[in-house]
Amino acid sequence: MSRFSVHGTVNLDITDSILVVEGRGPWNKESVIQGDKSVAPLLQKLLGKPWGVLVTLYGEPIYVPEAATILSKTIKSQKKLGRVATAVIVVESQSPEFAKTHLAQIYQNAGEPVRFFNEHEQAKWWLVQQISQQTKVHS
Repeated sequence: MSRFSVHGTVNLDITDSILVVEGRGPWNKESVIQGDKSVAPLLQKLLGKPWGVLVTLYGEPIYVPEAATILSKTIKSQKKLGRVATAVIVVESQSPEFAKTHLAQIYQNAGEPVRFFNEHEQAKWWLVQQISQQTKVHS
């Protein structure tokens, strides 16, 4: 049993070849571990083809250091399952530029292409392009 309660929330869904993540931070290690367990059944639906992640984060999307390390390792392992890129939208943040820098470092540590957007349509379009490029490479 964990010493700390879960901080932060995450909702998960799949649309086509995109894992849709909506969350409100900040997140601790326990939250990232719980999210990893929650996403596992959804990833089964994406196996065998390239897929991407569309993340919308509300509030202050900050991960404590342990949580950031776990998230980076999770992303690395998901890349072996076909994950190709992540599009991120940061909403309602008091310090969006700091949040983007913080998040970019996590994704960079995982070797994940990431791009930040203000609108869902632009983010989804970019992500579909990334998935399509990988589909062509693997066909």
